[in-house]
Amino acid sequence: MLNFPTKTINYIKNNLLRQQKEVEKNLKEVSEDDPAKPQILAETSEPGTDAYIADSHIKTIVLEKQLKKANNSIKTALQRIKQGTYGKCDRCGHNIEIGRLLIMPMTSLCVSCSKKTSKRL
Repeated sequence: MLNFPTKTINYIKNNLLRQQKEVEKNLKEVSEDDPAKPQILAETSEPGTDAYIADSHIKTIVLEKQLKKANNSIKTALQRIKQGTYGKCDRCGHNIEIGRLLIMPMTSLCVSCSKKTSKRL
């Protein structure tokens, strides 16, 4: 790690692990509740149900995508902790501000580089 107190890194790591469990639980629930699952489709036959199912399925796909992205970000942050590179900006190589890491533990950019990236969008 890049000159961060062990206590702080352990706090961030435990927070990430807790978030990971929550995201994985939500992913499982979202997948199980998808109204377009074959066994649920077989039970539906009322008019208008198809539109509801299609709309709900699209929302499920979007939510799953967001949860998978969050899960990948968490895994990347945990891997960086394990490798000892956590807290180093991917773009400029400087240390990411500790306050930023405490608020956004999955971030890989310092404030300066993040602002530059936002301006390009």
